Amino acid sequence: MGRDIQSLRIPLPVPGVEKPREAVMADVSSTTLSEVTWSQASHVSGSGGHGGPFVHTDWIGNHGHSGEVVTFTLEAHRNMTIGDKMVQDRVVVAHLQMPVHTMRALKNAIEQVELLLKQPASDEKN
Repeated sequence: MGRDIQSLRIPLPVPGVEKPREAVMADVSSTTLSEVTWSQASHVSGSGGHGGPFVHTDWIGNHGHSGEVVTFTLEAHRNMTIGDKMVQDRVVVAHLQMPVHTMRALKNAIEQVELLLKQPASDEKN
């Protein structure tokens, strides 16, 4: 299913790198465990908190692909005060990276929401 850690090492020779990179980790963590997230096979499991992060985006700043992996850079509009001046800019809030089949599933979901938006307004929320 997954690759072992040895298969993720940088092969030799790499210019400027004399040996493969290795992760350096402490033997004992000083971090106190504050939350446990249970996982169940065949269910969607959270990786922290009660689900994934909420990402607000106003713009797709960039997109592209590398083989069968597509990428999107999400940006948000930002207003700040610096000194006595109001400054507006856009800031990157997330990088989405997914295989083509997941992009197609996302596209299908977006098209379904677009159909819902075309329906007559009602008091019921989806």
